[in-house]
Amino acid sequence: MGGVFLSSSFLLRAVKLQKSYGDRVILDVDSLALYGGSKIGLVGQNGAGKSTLLSILAGDIEPDGGAIDRRGIISVIRQDFDTRLLCGGGAVPSKERFGRSLSLRPLSERPSGGELTRAAIDAAFAARPDILFADEPTTNLDMEGIESLQRELLAFSGALVLVSHDRSLLDAVCGDIWEIEAGRVRSFPGNYSAWIVQRARERDFAAFEYEEYRREEKRLREAARKANERSKRCLKPPSRMSPSEARIDPGKGERGQTAVRASAKAISKRASMLEKKERPSSLPEIKMALGISSLVASHAVIRASGLSVAFGGRVILEDAAFEVRTGKRTVLLGPNGSGKTTLLDMIAKGDPRVKIAPGAKIGYFGQSHETVDLSRTILENARKNSDLPEHEVRTILARLWLKGGAVHKKCALLSGGERAKVVFAALFASRLNTLVLDEPTNHIDLYAAEALEDLLMAWKGTLLLVTHDRRLAERVGDRLLMISRQRIKTFEGPLSSFSDLPS
Repeated sequence: MGGVFLSSSFLLRAVKLQKSYGDRVILDVDSLALYGGSKIGLVGQNGAGKSTLLSILAGDIEPDGGAIDRRGIISVIRQDFDTRLLCGGGAVPSKERFGRSLSLRPLSERPSGGELTRAAIDAAFAARPDILFADEPTTNLDMEGIESLQRELLAFSGALVLVSHDRSLLDAVCGDIWEIEAGRVRSFPGNYSAWIVQRARERDFAAFEYEEYRREEKRLREAARKANERSKRCLKPPSRMSPSEARIDPGKGERGQTAVRASAKAISKRASMLEKKERPSSLPEIKMALGISSLVASHAVIRASGLSVAFGGRVILEDAAFEVRTGKRTVLLGPNGSGKTTLLDMIAKGDPRVKIAPGAKIGYFGQSHETVDLSRTILENARKNSDLPEHEVRTILARLWLKGGAVHKKCALLSGGERAKVVFAALFASRLNTLVLDEPTNHIDLYAAEALEDLLMAWKGTLLLVTHDRRLAERVGDRLLMISRQRIKTFEGPLSSFSDLPS
């Protein structure tokens, strides 16, 4: 794969890139360069400007300032890729017309989200690019599809810039990380895990520098205070000196006061000239037992046997059996279309074919986030089913990067990823003992995914999780349910111990 290029020369160089929307600066980048064979992971919080940067580098969006020198063929895998790819030859319909044509086709004949993503990937590689910009290319792909894409990206010989919430993919493919923060782009050598380590080291060193700065500033301010106090005492004659002796040299006290005041002023100046260090941002620790009131007495919270399910005229499950063990973190796996979301919906809606143990208090995270009240604020949504004090709910929100005054923002103004965080916070703040989560990391950034992972690791209740995020599945899950050939298989152990994924 990849076009012909000289690996020693750059394929793309950008200098002084600037982009703003209104009064908000999105990008202010000094310089960037791409060389043949380089594989870059582009990371940053939601809204940091990752997609905007890719679009500018690809030539789809004009920057407000700066220059870009591009060489070779460029392909882009976009989040909103052009659905014309599946229409075949002839006239090219608009996205709107394509969407309407899909709605008229039988359900069984419509392309799935995974098929649309795969078509976009194939089209990008078909151009034999020298540079590939991939913006969340794992969207709607199952684990098998992600692993296939991973092999293709590793074999790609051109320059790659990859935006992905799949941390395992970033680790396997990328040799460098670009981080966007406050409009700036910083480069780190190594893969995603190396960047996490480097970021932690920088944060620890920044915390050390801040504490040293505060300690020295405090010492100097205290020294200046004591010097000022001494200057006041200079005008008073010492108790051992008689009034007649004091009258011999009345200016001695004033001269002493002037000297001490000068010393105090010099000390204060030193304190003001210290290089100021800002307190590094950090996430608050979660010290409460997250959301758990009491465990279910039964050994299984959810179970079914002889379960048969059909959808759209197609049999999804036939005579299937499974159970979700109390207190365990169960990961439900299966290829796209195997029925994972259907099964979770049955649990959430109380389908009588699935048995729920007495005392189970289930919280459900669906992919549509329909539980968010858009007319209410972030904090109001997070507290609506919670009896925790406000400061504890705000701690959970802060862990998910919803901090400070932002918690009073109306949810109607939030992105899909931010609304997902609100749902998570509401679940963790409620007195639940069972969580059922369907693709929780689909629309959140890597920072939030890391935080969610930590929250789930601290979760004391029962968890049933559907995810294509391999890192999340590996770290959080301690048992697996796998849908394969309309049946559900059980494996008691983590994903890292199991190699035969269902297909």
